[in-house]
Amino acid sequence: MSDEATPPAEPEPALQRRLATILSADVAGYSRLMGEREEATIQALRGHRAVFEALLKQHHGRIFNTAGDAILAEFPSAVEAVRCATEIQSALQTRNEHLPPEQKMLFRMGINVGDVVVQDGDLLGDGVNVAARIQTIAEPGGICIAGSVFDQIQNKLSLQFKPLGEQQFKNIGQRVRTFSISHGERGALPTTLRRPSMKSAVLLGIVAIALTALAAGGYFLYQDFESKRAERRALSAQLAAERKAAEDARLAAEEQSRRAVEAEGRAERERLIAESAKREAALQAQVQSADEARRRAEADRKRLDEERQRAEDDKRVAAAQAEEMKKKRATTHVALATGSNAAATGAGQPAAAGVDGNYDGLLCNFPNDPDKRSCWRANLKVENGTGTSSWVSRMVGKPVTMHATIDAAGIAKMNIDGWNVKQGTPMTAALIGHVVGNHLDVEGRWTNGVRLEGHWTRAP
Repeated sequence: MSDEATPPAEPEPALQRRLATILSADVAGYSRLMGEREEATIQALRGHRAVFEALLKQHHGRIFNTAGDAILAEFPSAVEAVRCATEIQSALQTRNEHLPPEQKMLFRMGINVGDVVVQDGDLLGDGVNVAARIQTIAEPGGICIAGSVFDQIQNKLSLQFKPLGEQQFKNIGQRVRTFSISHGERGALPTTLRRPSMKSAVLLGIVAIALTALAAGGYFLYQDFESKRAERRALSAQLAAERKAAEDARLAAEEQSRRAVEAEGRAERERLIAESAKREAALQAQVQSADEARRRAEADRKRLDEERQRAEDDKRVAAAQAEEMKKKRATTHVALATGSNAAATGAGQPAAAGVDGNYDGLLCNFPNDPDKRSCWRANLKVENGTGTSSWVSRMVGKPVTMHATIDAAGIAKMNIDGWNVKQGTPMTAALIGHVVGNHLDVEGRWTNGVRLEGHWTRAP
Protein backbone atom coordinates (compact mmCIF):
# COMPACT_ATOMS: atom_id res chain seq x y z
CA MET A 1 0.00 0.00 0.00
CA SER A 2 1.35 3.48 -0.85
CA ASP A 3 2.26 5.72 2.09
CA GLU A 4 1.33 8.82 0.12
CA ALA A 5 -1.96 10.40 1.18
CA THR A 6 -4.48 11.24 -1.53
CA PRO A 7 -4.80 15.04 -1.68
CA PRO A 8 -8.28 16.25 -0.71
CA ALA A 9 -10.50 17.40 -3.54
CA GLU A 10 -10.88 21.16 -3.83
CA PRO A 11 -14.18 22.31 -2.30
CA GLU A 12 -16.78 23.69 -4.68
CA PRO A 13 -17.24 27.48 -4.42
CA ALA A 14 -20.14 28.54 -2.18
CA LEU A 15 -23.30 29.81 -3.86
CA GLN A 16 -23.64 33.59 -3.97
CA ARG A 17 -26.94 34.76 -2.49
CA ARG A 18 -28.48 38.19 -1.89
CA LEU A 19 -31.78 39.89 -1.14
CA ALA A 20 -33.39 41.44 -4.23
CA THR A 21 -36.66 42.91 -5.47
CA ILE A 22 -37.86 40.95 -8.52
CA LEU A 23 -40.37 42.21 -11.10
CA SER A 24 -41.94 39.62 -13.43
CA ALA A 25 -43.92 40.85 -16.47
CA ASP A 26 -45.82 38.92 -19.15
CA VAL A 27 -48.13 39.88 -22.05
CA ALA A 28 -51.76 38.90 -21.56
CA GLY A 29 -53.05 36.75 -24.43
CA TYR A 30 -49.69 36.77 -26.23
CA SER A 31 -50.23 33.40 -27.93
CA ARG A 32 -53.59 34.56 -29.30
CA LEU A 33 -52.08 37.82 -30.58
CA MET A 34 -49.25 35.92 -32.26
CA GLY A 35 -51.68 33.54 -33.88
CA GLU A 36 -53.85 36.38 -35.26
CA ARG A 37 -51.18 38.92 -36.37
CA GLU A 38 -47.66 37.66 -35.84
CA GLU A 39 -45.61 40.50 -37.39
CA ALA A 40 -47.79 43.29 -35.96
CA THR A 41 -47.58 41.65 -32.51
CA ILE A 42 -43.78 41.42 -32.69
CA GLN A 43 -43.52 45.09 -33.73
CA ALA A 44 -45.84 46.19 -30.92
CA LEU A 45 -43.90 44.11 -28.37
CA ARG A 46 -40.63 45.66 -29.56
CA GLY A 47 -42.03 49.18 -28.99
CA HIS A 48 -43.44 48.26 -25.57
CA ARG A 49 -40.11 46.77 -24.54
CA ALA A 50 -38.33 49.99 -25.52
CA VAL A 51 -40.60 51.89 -23.10
CA PHE A 52 -40.08 49.14 -20.51
CA GLU A 53 -36.27 49.32 -20.76
CA ALA A 54 -36.13 53.14 -20.72
CA LEU A 55 -38.15 53.37 -17.49
CA LEU A 56 -36.19 50.48 -15.93
CA LYS A 57 -32.98 52.43 -16.48
CA GLN A 58 -34.46 55.55 -14.86
CA HIS A 59 -35.35 53.53 -11.74
CA HIS A 60 -32.00 51.68 -11.48
CA GLY A 61 -33.43 48.34 -12.55
CA ARG A 62 -31.88 45.75 -14.86
CA ILE A 63 -33.31 42.95 -16.99
CA PHE A 64 -31.61 39.67 -16.12
CA ASN A 65 -33.71 37.24 -18.19
CA THR A 66 -36.18 37.25 -21.09
CA ALA A 67 -38.08 34.49 -22.83
CA GLY A 68 -40.52 35.34 -25.62
CA ASP A 69 -42.89 37.93 -24.16
CA ALA A 70 -41.76 37.45 -20.54
CA ILE A 71 -39.40 39.88 -18.77
CA LEU A 72 -37.60 39.40 -15.43
CA ALA A 73 -36.00 42.49 -13.84
CA GLU A 74 -34.09 43.17 -10.62
CA PHE A 75 -34.25 46.32 -8.45
CA PRO A 76 -32.17 47.33 -5.42
CA SER A 77 -35.27 48.92 -3.84
CA ALA A 78 -38.87 47.76 -3.48
CA VAL A 79 -40.07 51.39 -3.66
CA GLU A 80 -38.25 51.92 -6.99
CA ALA A 81 -39.61 48.63 -8.34
CA VAL A 82 -43.25 49.52 -7.60
CA ARG A 83 -42.87 53.10 -8.78
CA CYS A 84 -41.29 51.85 -12.01
CA ALA A 85 -44.07 49.26 -12.54
CA THR A 86 -46.84 51.88 -12.16
CA GLU A 87 -45.09 54.29 -14.55
CA ILE A 88 -44.60 51.52 -17.10
CA GLN A 89 -48.28 50.56 -16.99
CA SER A 90 -49.29 54.21 -17.34
CA ALA A 91 -46.91 54.78 -20.28
CA LEU A 92 -48.03 51.56 -22.00
CA GLN A 93 -51.66 52.57 -21.51
CA THR A 94 -50.94 55.86 -23.30
CA ARG A 95 -49.08 54.03 -26.03
CA ASN A 96 -51.97 51.58 -26.51
CA GLU A 97 -54.35 54.50 -27.00
CA HIS A 98 -52.36 55.46 -30.11
CA LEU A 99 -52.27 51.95 -31.56
CA PRO A 100 -54.91 50.17 -33.68
CA PRO A 101 -57.09 47.68 -31.72
CA GLU A 102 -55.28 44.62 -33.11
CA GLN A 103 -51.91 45.94 -31.83
CA LYS A 104 -52.98 46.88 -28.29
CA MET A 105 -50.98 44.90 -25.75
CA LEU A 106 -51.44 44.64 -21.96
CA PHE A 107 -48.86 43.40 -19.46
CA ARG A 108 -49.46 41.57 -16.19
CA MET A 109 -46.86 42.35 -13.50
CA GLY A 110 -45.87 40.67 -10.23
CA ILE A 111 -43.33 41.98 -7.68
CA ASN A 112 -41.65 40.10 -4.81
CA VAL A 113 -38.83 40.74 -2.33
CA GLY A 114 -36.87 37.59 -1.54
CA ASP A 115 -33.58 35.77 -1.30
CA VAL A 116 -32.08 34.80 -4.68
CA VAL A 117 -29.08 32.85 -5.98
CA VAL A 118 -26.69 34.66 -8.38
CA GLN A 119 -25.32 32.56 -11.25
CA ASP A 120 -23.43 34.16 -14.17
CA GLY A 121 -25.55 37.34 -13.97
CA ASP A 122 -28.82 35.38 -13.83
CA LEU A 123 -30.99 35.13 -10.70
CA LEU A 124 -32.57 31.88 -9.48
CA GLY A 125 -34.55 30.63 -6.50
CA ASP A 126 -37.91 31.08 -4.76
CA GLY A 127 -37.51 34.88 -4.78
CA VAL A 128 -37.83 34.77 -8.58
CA ASN A 129 -40.43 31.99 -8.69
CA VAL A 130 -42.82 33.80 -6.31
CA ALA A 131 -42.71 36.97 -8.46
CA ALA A 132 -43.51 34.90 -11.57
CA ARG A 133 -46.45 33.15 -9.80
CA ILE A 134 -47.89 36.43 -8.44
CA GLN A 135 -47.84 37.90 -11.95
CA THR A 136 -50.27 35.20 -13.16
CA ILE A 137 -53.10 36.44 -10.88
CA ALA A 138 -52.76 40.11 -11.92
CA GLU A 139 -55.38 41.49 -14.30
CA PRO A 140 -54.24 42.55 -17.82
CA GLY A 141 -52.62 45.96 -17.35
CA GLY A 142 -52.46 45.43 -13.56
CA ILE A 143 -49.88 44.89 -10.82
CA CYS A 144 -49.84 42.39 -7.93
CA ILE A 145 -47.29 42.47 -5.12
CA ALA A 146 -46.25 40.06 -2.36
CA GLY A 147 -46.69 40.89 1.31
CA SER A 148 -42.90 41.34 1.57
CA VAL A 149 -43.17 44.23 -0.92
CA PHE A 150 -46.23 45.73 0.79
CA ASP A 151 -44.34 45.83 4.11
CA GLN A 152 -41.55 47.82 2.45
CA ILE A 153 -43.62 50.42 0.53
CA GLN A 154 -46.68 51.14 2.70
CA ASN A 155 -46.91 54.83 3.68
CA LYS A 156 -44.12 55.61 1.18
CA LEU A 157 -46.12 55.80 -2.08
CA SER A 158 -49.50 57.35 -2.81
CA LEU A 159 -51.13 54.08 -3.81
CA GLN A 160 -54.24 52.14 -2.87
CA PHE A 161 -53.99 48.41 -2.24
CA LYS A 162 -56.57 45.66 -2.37
CA PRO A 163 -55.77 42.63 -0.16
CA LEU A 164 -56.13 39.35 -2.04
CA GLY A 165 -55.44 37.17 1.01
CA GLU A 166 -52.95 34.32 1.25
CA GLN A 167 -52.58 32.57 -2.10
CA GLN A 168 -51.31 29.05 -2.69
CA PHE A 169 -49.16 28.81 -5.82
CA LYS A 170 -47.88 25.77 -7.70
CA ASN A 171 -44.47 24.53 -6.52
CA ILE A 172 -44.34 27.19 -3.77
CA GLY A 173 -44.22 25.56 -0.33
CA GLN A 174 -45.91 28.28 1.77
CA ARG A 175 -48.90 30.48 1.11
CA VAL A 176 -48.06 34.01 -0.07
CA ARG A 177 -49.80 37.12 1.26
CA THR A 178 -50.81 39.07 -1.88
CA PHE A 179 -52.12 42.57 -2.77
CA SER A 180 -53.18 44.28 -5.98
CA ILE A 181 -52.50 47.97 -6.68
CA SER A 182 -55.70 49.90 -7.31
CA HIS A 183 -54.37 53.40 -7.96
CA GLY A 184 -50.98 54.54 -9.18
CA GLU A 185 -49.02 57.70 -8.49
CA ARG A 186 -49.85 60.91 -10.39
CA GLY A 187 -53.30 59.50 -11.11
CA ALA A 188 -52.11 56.44 -13.00
CA LEU A 189 -54.54 53.50 -12.76
CA PRO A 190 -52.53 50.40 -13.72
CA THR A 191 -55.23 47.74 -13.15
CA THR A 192 -58.88 47.62 -14.24
CA LEU A 193 -59.31 51.30 -13.45
CA ARG A 194 -58.33 53.34 -16.47
CA ARG A 195 -58.01 57.06 -17.05
CA PRO A 196 -60.59 58.27 -19.52
CA SER A 197 -59.25 59.03 -22.96
CA MET A 198 -58.76 62.66 -24.03
CA LYS A 199 -61.95 62.61 -26.07
CA SER A 200 -63.90 61.28 -23.08
CA ALA A 201 -62.40 63.94 -20.83
CA VAL A 202 -63.38 66.72 -23.22
CA LEU A 203 -66.89 65.27 -23.60
CA LEU A 204 -67.33 65.04 -19.83
CA GLY A 205 -66.11 68.65 -19.56
CA ILE A 206 -68.69 69.80 -22.11
CA VAL A 207 -71.49 67.92 -20.34
CA ALA A 208 -70.41 69.37 -17.02
CA ILE A 209 -70.35 72.87 -18.52
CA ALA A 210 -73.81 72.39 -20.01
CA LEU A 211 -75.27 71.16 -16.73
CA THR A 212 -73.65 73.97 -14.85
CA ALA A 213 -74.99 76.48 -17.36
CA LEU A 214 -78.54 75.09 -17.00
CA ALA A 215 -78.36 75.19 -13.25
CA ALA A 216 -76.93 78.68 -13.35
CA GLY A 217 -79.75 79.81 -15.69
CA GLY A 218 -82.41 78.79 -13.17
CA TYR A 219 -80.47 80.37 -10.41
CA PHE A 220 -80.02 83.65 -12.31
CA LEU A 221 -83.84 84.10 -12.40
CA TYR A 222 -83.79 84.57 -8.65
CA GLN A 223 -80.75 86.72 -8.16
CA ASP A 224 -80.07 90.33 -8.73
CA PHE A 225 -77.67 91.67 -11.30
CA GLU A 226 -74.62 91.67 -8.99
CA SER A 227 -75.23 88.09 -7.96
CA LYS A 228 -75.51 87.08 -11.59
CA ARG A 229 -72.23 88.78 -12.43
CA ALA A 230 -70.43 87.12 -9.48
CA GLU A 231 -71.83 83.74 -10.51
CA ARG A 232 -70.59 84.23 -14.04
CA ARG A 233 -67.13 85.07 -12.74
CA ALA A 234 -67.08 81.91 -10.62
CA LEU A 235 -68.29 79.84 -13.54
CA SER A 236 -65.60 81.29 -15.80
CA ALA A 237 -62.91 80.49 -13.24
CA GLN A 238 -64.22 76.94 -12.91
CA LEU A 239 -64.24 76.51 -16.70
CA ALA A 240 -60.72 77.89 -16.91
CA ALA A 241 -59.52 75.46 -14.23
CA GLU A 242 -61.15 72.54 -16.02
CA ARG A 243 -59.62 73.60 -19.34
CA LYS A 244 -56.21 73.90 -17.71
CA ALA A 245 -56.54 70.44 -16.10
CA ALA A 246 -57.57 68.93 -19.44
CA GLU A 247 -54.69 70.67 -21.22
CA ASP A 248 -52.20 69.53 -18.58
CA ALA A 249 -53.44 65.94 -18.92
CA ARG A 250 -53.14 66.15 -22.71
CA LEU A 251 -49.62 67.57 -22.53
CA ALA A 252 -48.54 64.88 -20.06
CA ALA A 253 -49.90 62.14 -22.31
CA GLU A 254 -48.19 63.64 -25.37
CA GLU A 255 -44.90 63.92 -23.44
CA GLN A 256 -45.06 60.28 -22.39
CA SER A 257 -45.89 59.22 -25.93
CA ARG A 258 -43.05 61.36 -27.30
CA ARG A 259 -40.58 59.82 -24.86
CA ALA A 260 -41.72 56.34 -25.82
CA VAL A 261 -41.32 57.12 -29.54
CA GLU A 262 -37.87 58.63 -28.92
CA ALA A 263 -36.81 55.58 -26.91
CA GLU A 264 -38.02 53.31 -29.70
CA GLY A 265 -36.18 55.45 -32.29
CA ARG A 266 -32.98 55.36 -30.23
CA ALA A 267 -33.22 51.59 -29.90
CA GLU A 268 -33.70 51.25 -33.67
CA ARG A 269 -30.75 53.58 -34.40
CA GLU A 270 -28.53 51.67 -31.99
CA ARG A 271 -29.55 48.40 -33.68
CA LEU A 272 -28.74 49.80 -37.13
CA ILE A 273 -25.38 51.15 -35.89
CA ALA A 274 -24.53 47.77 -34.33
CA GLU A 275 -25.45 45.93 -37.54
CA SER A 276 -23.38 48.40 -39.60
CA ALA A 277 -20.39 47.94 -37.28
CA LYS A 278 -20.78 44.17 -37.53
CA ARG A 279 -20.84 44.30 -41.34
CA GLU A 280 -17.82 46.63 -41.35
CA ALA A 281 -15.91 44.26 -39.07
CA ALA A 282 -16.79 41.32 -41.34
CA LEU A 283 -15.59 43.24 -44.42
CA GLN A 284 -12.35 44.21 -42.66
CA ALA A 285 -11.79 40.57 -41.73
CA GLN A 286 -12.36 39.52 -45.35
CA VAL A 287 -9.94 42.19 -46.61
CA GLN A 288 -7.31 41.12 -44.08
CA SER A 289 -7.82 37.48 -45.03
CA ALA A 290 -7.46 38.31 -48.74
CA ASP A 291 -4.29 40.34 -48.08
CA GLU A 292 -2.84 37.52 -46.01
CA ALA A 293 -3.65 34.99 -48.75
CA ARG A 294 -2.04 37.27 -51.34
CA ARG A 295 1.10 37.65 -49.22
CA ARG A 296 1.30 33.89 -48.72
CA ALA A 297 0.86 33.31 -52.47
CA GLU A 298 3.63 35.82 -53.26
CA ALA A 299 5.91 34.21 -50.67
CA ASP A 300 5.18 30.74 -52.11
CA ARG A 301 5.83 31.98 -55.64
CA LYS A 302 9.12 33.58 -54.58
CA ARG A 303 10.14 30.42 -52.73
CA LEU A 304 9.28 28.27 -55.76
CA ASP A 305 11.27 30.60 -58.03
CA GLU A 306 14.24 30.38 -55.67
CA GLU A 307 13.97 26.60 -55.44
CA ARG A 308 13.71 26.33 -59.24
CA GLN A 309 16.76 28.58 -59.63
CA ARG A 310 18.70 26.51 -57.07
CA ALA A 311 17.66 23.32 -58.84
CA GLU A 312 18.85 24.72 -62.17
CA ASP A 313 22.12 25.85 -60.58
CA ASP A 314 22.58 22.46 -58.93
CA LYS A 315 21.82 20.76 -62.24
CA ARG A 316 24.47 22.86 -64.03
CA VAL A 317 27.02 22.23 -61.26
CA ALA A 318 26.23 18.49 -61.26
CA ALA A 319 26.60 18.38 -65.04
CA ALA A 320 29.93 20.21 -64.84
CA GLN A 321 31.12 17.93 -62.06
CA ALA A 322 30.00 14.85 -63.98
CA GLU A 323 31.87 16.05 -67.07
CA GLU A 324 34.96 16.79 -64.98
CA MET A 325 34.77 13.38 -63.28
CA LYS A 326 34.31 11.72 -66.67
CA LYS A 327 37.46 13.40 -67.93
CA LYS A 328 39.36 12.46 -64.77
CA ARG A 329 38.21 8.82 -64.98
CA ALA A 330 39.29 8.69 -68.62
CA THR A 331 42.68 10.12 -67.67
CA THR A 332 42.95 7.72 -64.73
CA HIS A 333 42.01 4.72 -66.87
CA VAL A 334 44.60 5.69 -69.48
CA ALA A 335 47.18 6.20 -66.75
CA LEU A 336 46.25 2.89 -65.16
CA ALA A 337 46.55 1.13 -68.48
CA THR A 338 49.92 2.76 -69.15
CA GLY A 339 51.05 1.98 -65.62
CA SER A 340 49.97 -1.64 -65.92
CA ASN A 341 51.98 -2.04 -69.10
CA ALA A 342 54.96 -0.38 -67.47
CA ALA A 343 54.55 -2.56 -64.39
CA ALA A 344 54.45 -5.66 -66.57
CA THR A 345 57.68 -4.71 -68.28
CA GLY A 346 59.41 -3.21 -65.22
CA ALA A 347 58.16 -5.25 -62.26
CA GLY A 348 60.27 -5.00 -59.19
CA GLN A 349 61.54 -1.49 -60.10
CA PRO A 350 61.76 1.03 -57.24
CA ALA A 351 59.17 3.82 -56.79
CA ALA A 352 59.33 6.72 -59.18
CA ALA A 353 61.41 9.50 -57.70
CA GLY A 354 59.09 12.10 -59.23
CA VAL A 355 56.10 11.14 -57.02
CA ASP A 356 57.55 12.07 -53.62
CA GLY A 357 56.40 15.26 -51.96
CA ASN A 358 53.61 16.89 -49.94
CA TYR A 359 50.11 16.45 -51.36
CA ASP A 360 47.19 18.72 -50.36
CA GLY A 361 43.65 17.71 -51.31
CA LEU A 362 40.20 16.36 -50.44
CA LEU A 363 38.54 13.02 -49.86
CA CYS A 364 34.82 12.90 -50.77
CA ASN A 365 32.03 10.40 -50.02
CA PHE A 366 29.41 9.85 -52.73
CA PRO A 367 26.31 8.13 -51.21
CA ASN A 368 23.22 7.25 -53.23
CA ASP A 369 21.83 10.79 -52.85
CA PRO A 370 24.30 13.18 -54.59
CA ASP A 371 22.93 16.10 -52.53
CA LYS A 372 24.36 14.41 -49.41
CA ARG A 373 27.94 14.34 -50.75
CA SER A 374 30.51 15.23 -48.03
CA CYS A 375 34.20 16.14 -48.37
CA TRP A 376 37.06 16.69 -45.93
CA ARG A 377 40.69 17.73 -46.20
CA ALA A 378 43.43 15.07 -45.96
CA ASN A 379 47.11 15.99 -46.43
CA LEU A 380 49.54 13.29 -47.57
CA LYS A 381 53.34 13.24 -47.37
CA VAL A 382 55.01 10.73 -49.72
CA GLU A 383 58.61 9.60 -49.27
CA ASN A 384 60.17 6.83 -51.37
CA GLY A 385 56.72 6.05 -52.79
CA THR A 386 55.06 5.56 -49.38
CA GLY A 387 52.80 7.95 -47.50
CA THR A 388 50.72 7.98 -44.35
CA SER A 389 48.09 10.43 -43.12
CA SER A 390 45.70 10.56 -40.14
CA TRP A 391 42.91 12.81 -38.87
CA VAL A 392 39.94 12.78 -36.49
CA SER A 393 36.54 11.96 -37.97
CA ARG A 394 34.22 14.96 -37.69
CA MET A 395 31.14 12.75 -37.33
CA VAL A 396 32.22 10.21 -34.69
CA GLY A 397 35.23 11.99 -33.15
CA LYS A 398 37.61 9.05 -33.59
CA PRO A 399 40.99 8.85 -35.41
CA VAL A 400 41.14 7.77 -39.09
CA THR A 401 44.37 6.44 -40.74
CA MET A 402 45.28 6.31 -44.44
CA HIS A 403 48.25 4.36 -45.99
CA ALA A 404 49.37 4.99 -49.60
CA THR A 405 51.95 3.45 -51.98
CA ILE A 406 52.99 4.81 -55.36
CA ASP A 407 55.17 2.64 -57.66
CA ALA A 408 57.63 3.67 -60.31
CA ALA A 409 54.86 3.79 -62.94
CA GLY A 410 52.83 6.25 -60.82
CA ILE A 411 50.20 3.68 -59.83
CA ALA A 412 48.76 4.70 -56.41
CA LYS A 413 47.05 2.32 -53.98
CA MET A 414 45.47 3.43 -50.70
CA ASN A 415 43.81 1.78 -47.67
CA ILE A 416 41.78 3.77 -45.14
CA ASP A 417 40.84 2.57 -41.64
CA GLY A 418 37.80 4.64 -40.64
CA TRP A 419 34.36 4.39 -39.03
CA ASN A 420 30.72 3.77 -39.93
CA VAL A 421 29.04 7.11 -39.13
CA LYS A 422 25.58 5.64 -38.38
CA GLN A 423 26.69 2.62 -36.34
CA GLY A 424 30.02 3.90 -34.93
CA THR A 425 31.80 0.65 -35.88
CA PRO A 426 35.18 0.30 -37.68
CA MET A 427 35.06 0.32 -41.48
CA THR A 428 37.77 0.21 -44.22
CA ALA A 429 38.05 1.49 -47.75
CA ALA A 430 40.33 0.52 -50.70
CA LEU A 431 41.20 3.03 -53.46
CA ILE A 432 43.39 2.93 -56.60
CA GLY A 433 44.55 5.71 -58.87
CA HIS A 434 47.53 7.31 -60.60
CA VAL A 435 49.87 10.26 -60.35
CA VAL A 436 49.79 12.45 -63.46
CA GLY A 437 52.17 15.37 -63.25
CA ASN A 438 51.58 17.04 -59.90
CA HIS A 439 48.07 15.56 -59.51
CA LEU A 440 47.11 12.44 -57.58
CA ASP A 441 43.61 11.05 -58.24
CA VAL A 442 42.18 7.86 -56.70
CA GLU A 443 38.73 6.24 -56.38
CA GLY A 444 37.28 3.25 -54.57
CA ARG A 445 34.55 2.15 -52.13
CA TRP A 446 34.01 1.63 -48.44
CA THR A 447 33.16 -1.85 -47.29
CA ASN A 448 29.49 -0.81 -47.05
CA GLY A 449 29.51 0.03 -50.80
CA VAL A 450 29.60 3.85 -50.57
CA ARG A 451 31.84 5.32 -53.31
CA LEU A 452 34.90 7.33 -52.27
CA GLU A 453 37.19 9.62 -54.31
CA GLY A 454 40.35 11.56 -53.52
CA HIS A 455 42.12 14.35 -55.42
CA TRP A 456 45.45 15.95 -54.37
CA THR A 457 47.89 18.43 -55.79
CA ARG A 458 51.60 18.12 -54.99
CA ALA A 459 53.28 21.21 -53.65
CA PRO A 460 56.13 22.45 -55.84
